Amino acid sequence: MSTKPNRRGFLLTSAAAATATMAAAAGPEVRTAFIGVGRRGNRLLDLTLAEENVRITAVCDIDGQARDGALSKASRFNPRSVTEWRQVLDLSDVDAVKIATPCYLHAEMAAACLEAGKYVYCEKPLGITPEQVALVLKAAHGSKTFLQIGQQLRYFPSVREVMRHLHDENILGKIFVIRAQRNSTPARPGAQSSQGSNMERLRPEWYEDVKRSGDLIVENAVHNIDCCNWLANSRPESAYGHGKRYLPDPIPAGTLMMDGFDVEYIYQNDTHAQYTQLYLHPRAMKEIPNGQWYTIYGEKGAVYFTHDAATFYDMQGDSEPLELVPKDLQEAEDFAMSDFYGCIRENRKPFADVRVGAVAALTAIMGREAIYQRRMVTWKELGVEV
Repeated sequence: MSTKPNRRGFLLTSAAAATATMAAAAGPEVRTAFIGVGRRGNRLLDLTLAEENVRITAVCDIDGQARDGALSKASRFNPRSVTEWRQVLDLSDVDAVKIATPCYLHAEMAAACLEAGKYVYCEKPLGITPEQVALVLKAAHGSKTFLQIGQQLRYFPSVREVMRHLHDENILGKIFVIRAQRNSTPARPGAQSSQGSNMERLRPEWYEDVKRSGDLIVENAVHNIDCCNWLANSRPESAYGHGKRYLPDPIPAGTLMMDGFDVEYIYQNDTHAQYTQLYLHPRAMKEIPNGQWYTIYGEKGAVYFTHDAATFYDMQGDSEPLELVPKDLQEAEDFAMSDFYGCIRENRKPFADVRVGAVAALTAIMGREAIYQRRMVTWKELGVEV
C-alpha cells in the first residue's frame, strides 16, 4: 500500500494557503460544535473563532468550568451548553464537530459523528487500539461526510516544502534511512509551577494512564511518527523497540506513561526508520541537539530538518549546503482549520484524511506493542485493512 501524497498538497505554499482561506470564508456558514474544550480544545476554539462564516452552535464538556469558559469565549454566537456528547449527534444546527477529548474516547465519538452525517475534525490519535481505528475506518467508509485528523504537521508549509524537495524534486534520490528524535529535559524534582503545584500535575489525570492515553508513543509521538511515514512515502511492515518509565525510578513499559523509548520500523519500500524520544536530555548538552529533528539519508546525500527549516548536504561535499525552506515558509503558520472548512465547502477530501490518521495511529500502536511485548510486531498482526 502506497502512502504517496497528493502533488497538490505539496505545492500548497503559504500564498496558496492564504487563497484557500479566502475561498473558505467566501462559502456558506458552517455550524460547528465542540466536544471537549480542555487545553487542546480551547486552542481549536480560538482557531475556529478566527475563521469567517463559521458559527459555534454547541459546546460539550463534562467539566463545568471548562465548558463555561468556552461558552464565554463563543458568547457572540450564544451556543447551547451540552454535558452529554451523544446529544450533539441529534442537533440539526450542527454541520461539523471538533473532538478534543482524552485519546481513548476519540474513536467512539468520531465514528458516531460520521454516522450521524457530521463532518469531523478529530484530534490525534485516531484511536489507541487497532479495534478503535477499525471502527472509525468503517464509519468513514459509509459516510457522506469526512474526517480530518489533527496531524497538523501535514499543514505546516515548511514541512510540505521539505516533502516537495524529497518526493517531487527527488533531491536525495532513493531514501534509505530516516533518523528522528524528540528529546527534552525533564522537570527538576519538586519543581513548582506558578500556581504552586507540581509540574507533573499540569498534565490531565488521564494522560499518565496508558489505558486511556495510549502511552507516550501513541498520544504524543504520533505526530513525529506520521512525519516519518510521510518521509518514507510508505507505511511500515514491522517494528521493534524498547522503552520504560525511567524517572524517578525505572518502571517497565505498560504501567505509567513512558518517558523514553526507541523504536525501529521497516517500511514496505524497505526504508528503515529509527525514532527516539527521551525526556532525559541534559540541558547543557549541545553536542547532540535537543528538540525535534529528522535526518534523511539517501543515495545523493542527506537532509537535516526541523519543523521550521531544512538543509541538504550532497554526499561528497562538492557543493555548499542548500537551504530548502524559504524564510516566508519558515514563518508561515499551519492552515489546518481553514482547509477543514475549505474542504467542506468545496466538497473535497482533506489532505490529512481518515486514512492518514489510521496509518499514523496504527504505526504508533505497532511500535508500542513491540516495546511492551519485547519482540518484533508486524503490521499484519494488527488486523486492520487501511
